[in-house]
Amino acid sequence: MSSVFTRKLRIFLASALAVGLSLTGLSISAAPFEPEPFLAESPDPNAQAKPEPLIIAPHRDKEFEVFRAWGREQGRTQWGKGMQLDTTPPPEKPQFEDYGRFKNYTARYANQDTDAFLKGRYNRSRARLPENIETWRRFPDIANPGADLANFPNSAFTLPEGRAYLEFSPFAYYGLAEGSPEQYNMEFLIRYGLTDNIELRLFANGPAWTGNPYSSWSFSPIAFDTKIQFWTEKPDIFVPAMGLEVYLQTQWLGSSATNGGTQPGFSFNFDQSLPWDIDLEYNIGTVRTQNYLHENEWEFSFEWALQRDFFHEDLALFTHGFINAESLPRLPKGAVTPNSPLEALSDLRQSAIGGGLVWTVNSRLAVYGQASAGLNQYTPALITFAGFAVAF
Repeated sequence: MSSVFTRKLRIFLASALAVGLSLTGLSISAAPFEPEPFLAESPDPNAQAKPEPLIIAPHRDKEFEVFRAWGREQGRTQWGKGMQLDTTPPPEKPQFEDYGRFKNYTARYANQDTDAFLKGRYNRSRARLPENIETWRRFPDIANPGADLANFPNSAFTLPEGRAYLEFSPFAYYGLAEGSPEQYNMEFLIRYGLTDNIELRLFANGPAWTGNPYSSWSFSPIAFDTKIQFWTEKPDIFVPAMGLEVYLQTQWLGSSATNGGTQPGFSFNFDQSLPWDIDLEYNIGTVRTQNYLHENEWEFSFEWALQRDFFHEDLALFTHGFINAESLPRLPKGAVTPNSPLEALSDLRQSAIGGGLVWTVNSRLAVYGQASAGLNQYTPALITFAGFAVAF
């Protein structure tokens, strides 16, 4: 009984492979299908099948007909093996001399398909499926998961194991606000995939110029950060991708103008695909800062961004905003002044809204920029930065 079942299974698999190879060969060109003779196999398993000779039909696309014929021949060969027939070709049977050309042709289009797959900004969950994860790890890709410094929120997705990003914003300007001077930073973020779901990160505002009353150059303190991805997006049931990000801003390398004490912060990061190819990214968390008495206070934070490709798949435009803080400790914190209202003594809410773009130059390089406006007197009137990200 077992041998009969095994025999039937082999016949079924061989038939499926034969049909698949035949259809693959027929789908290479856009020419209409023209029926061709096919030698039916004898139902008698002891009969000897005579393979059909290699036929090149007079299709309009003769260049690829030899590929289709070879695919059909491979299908018949596999069928013969499943039926346990003698498939040894006769001596006069022509060989597939164009195999090398066929291999180069398919390799070229396979590479193009791989590039298109890796560039998909809205397919970041698909890249992490078990059948795709090796391809995702193998190639550096600046669009998957994408640069975190490009906008206010950070994505839920992590880098693949062993891959790294360098994100650098040499121009980052924060305008005047109630109780805080204007500031110019050279921000950077270094990311490394410890595993496929754990990312190690190092962030700093870098060399910084602070306006009055300090009006000096200094270096900003560094922050240690980590991101953990919990799960990928499940669009069928409207569940966004989710991750957890935790950072600790230190006092190392900081000055009196940029040092705000050792401050932790964390957020839950979400990514969700919306209709019309729109990508929604949002973070919900809390950060700790110092008030005017240098006392530590916890504050709620919320960041969001809506992004979509325009004109070309490598150019994306976005709008974004935040309440109280950005996802990384980039924003100068205001302080009360003698002229500040009484409510400012206990609450210095900050919020902004704006927009920008991300241009994916190639699989390793992306360029970004944005400009935003503060929505109250405690937020810098203008927040703008531009930079680039490199994948390794």
